[in-house]
Amino acid sequence: MIARLAAAAALALLAGCATVTDRPPVSDVNAAFRARQADLAALNRWDLHGRVALRSESEGWNASLVWWRRSDRHRIDLAGPLGSGRVRLKQDADGAELHDSEQNVLHDSSAEALLARATGWQLPVNGLNYWVLGLPAPGSPNSVALDPWGRPATLEQQGWQVEYLDYAKFSGRELPSRLFLKRRSDAPAVAPDAPATLEVRLVIERWVFGD
Repeated sequence: MIARLAAAAALALLAGCATVTDRPPVSDVNAAFRARQADLAALNRWDLHGRVALRSESEGWNASLVWWRRSDRHRIDLAGPLGSGRVRLKQDADGAELHDSEQNVLHDSSAEALLARATGWQLPVNGLNYWVLGLPAPGSPNSVALDPWGRPATLEQQGWQVEYLDYAKFSGRELPSRLFLKRRSDAPAVAPDAPATLEVRLVIERWVFGD
C-alpha cells in the first residue's frame, strides 16, 4: 500500500495543490488519525472541484465534478455523464432533486436513489460525502487501515472499498486528492438494475472551505 501511495504521488498532476510525500512517519498513527478526525469532522461547508470516472462490467463514463456542501444541503454538478451534457443534483433535509440537460426535473428521497433512478449508476453519495475528506461516515461499521502518517490508506464501509492513492495540501490541510472506490457484492442496492460491479476513480483538484 505504501509503495502504491508513493507511485500515485509521483504520477499526480493536480492544479492548485502540492502533493505530500517527503516527511518522516509519525510516532503514533492512531493518535494522528484521531486528531485528523476531530479537525475534519467540523468541516461541513466546502466546495470540491475535480473529475470522476465510473466503470461497470459493460460501460463507463467520465465527468467533471463540482460538489457544493453547506451542512445538510448539497449541490452536485456533473458535466458530461453518459453523453447527456450537464446534470445538477441537489439534496437537503426535504429530499433530492435532479435537473438534466433537457430541463427535466426528478425528485426522490435521496441523491443516491435519484441518481441511480435517473442514470442507472449507483454512486455512494451519502458515504462519499465523508470519504472525500478521509473520514468514515458516522453511524455505520467501518474498517480503516492507516498509512505511516495516520491518514486512511484504505476504508471499507457500506459495501464499498475506498483506496486513498494520494494526498495533497489544501488550505493548510492534508486531504485526499486521488481516490479509487470499488463496490463489493454485499453493497446495499439502491436501484434493482444498478450494475453489480462498479469502480469509481476520483481526482480532487481543488477544495474551497467556508462560504
